[in-house]
Amino acid sequence: MRKHTRMSDAPGLVKLLLDENLSPWAAEQLRTGGIDAVHIRERGVLSALDHQVARLAYDEDRVLVTSNVADFERLYRATELNAGLVLITTGNLLRAEQLRLLQQIVDLLGAEPDMINRVLEIDADGSYVFRDLPQ
Repeated sequence: MRKHTRMSDAPGLVKLLLDENLSPWAAEQLRTGGIDAVHIRERGVLSALDHQVARLAYDEDRVLVTSNVADFERLYRATELNAGLVLITTGNLLRAEQLRLLQQIVDLLGAEPDMINRVLEIDADGSYVFRDLPQ
């Protein structure tokens, strides 16, 4: 069993892994703002199977951010331990819309003590809910 599954080693900091349905540009912009965010393309796993992406997020202790809601929610429900999941319930957002939403996500996650086995569902209008997984 892992000793820790925190968003980062310091409270209030967020480590994100952006799935392929989000723009790599958004990860770059977040990093410019001091956020530890990477895109799966930067990890060389573009077009990887969902369980491989989830494993990468776990291994790097990152919260996975995706708009592949149904598949990742099902996958994360079946895992015993994960570093957290953010489900963007609206697909096909423009890059600027993605960035705006990701900045809100960073703020929301930064206020949480941790995301261990938790999910944040967020819509393009900014409405959101936190839940425990599995539920």
